[in-house]
Amino acid sequence: MSQPQSRLRVLIVDDSAPIRSVLRALLNSEGYDVVGELGSGTKLLSTIAQLKPHIICLDYQLPDSDGITLLKEIYAAYPHVAVVMITGSENHTLEYAAAEAGAAGFIHKPFSQETIIKVLQQVAHAQQLLMIAARKRNAFEGKPHRARAVIADDSDTIRRVLAAILAHMGVEVAAEACDGLRAVELAAQHKPDIVCLDFEMPVMNGLEAMKAMRKQDPALKVVMITSVASREVFDQAASAGARGYILKPFHPDKVTQAITKILES
Repeated sequence: MSQPQSRLRVLIVDDSAPIRSVLRALLNSEGYDVVGELGSGTKLLSTIAQLKPHIICLDYQLPDSDGITLLKEIYAAYPHVAVVMITGSENHTLEYAAAEAGAAGFIHKPFSQETIIKVLQQVAHAQQLLMIAARKRNAFEGKPHRARAVIADDSDTIRRVLAAILAHMGVEVAAEACDGLRAVELAAQHKPDIVCLDFEMPVMNGLEAMKAMRKQDPALKVVMITSVASREVFDQAASAGARGYILKPFHPDKVTQAITKILES
């Protein structure tokens, strides 16, 4: 049995009692603390306030609510809570929308025990980094930073997770932006070693922002963040000068590997 670093609290939200039962048994066996279950989204926000979960396993299609709306409501009120979407849909557009809204992971129905464990381990890892960052702003306090970064993403939750991962690996986050134009301004101001740039942003998208940044500094290293795993997106990013890409939802170890590779290139 694989144990999380500490017992993370999980709330299960699904209108299927058998699915809730299976998830509860599996999560308890893996060392998570299942603090509650809901069959609908009606009392979700008040239940979060009462039970204070670290992670929510949220069914995408509830009888009274849709997953994207609930996801946005959760992150507006409780941005530190990780949401794992449970879905039987094969609609990738909906999955991309959930990732852009800040979903930490996906469990697809029908699901296997191995898949659930893998997804929850990734989410738990990210949550542990967030908890470290909350206790201590800089995990490398008193030590020199290996690099400076600017983060640009219109999701506050995604910026928070990425900043925690970077801080944990000794990269100073000099500034954050929620749109592409502001990201260009901050890159010019702070002259970072690397910029983590979301592909889809308001005001100016990631490709346009990267072109503007590299016009100011042709040597600037940029990594593109995207929820769309398509060759077309990767080719567009590479043609505009991206050194690599990071897929949403984040896997902390893969983010660390990608950033390290780019910084050392």
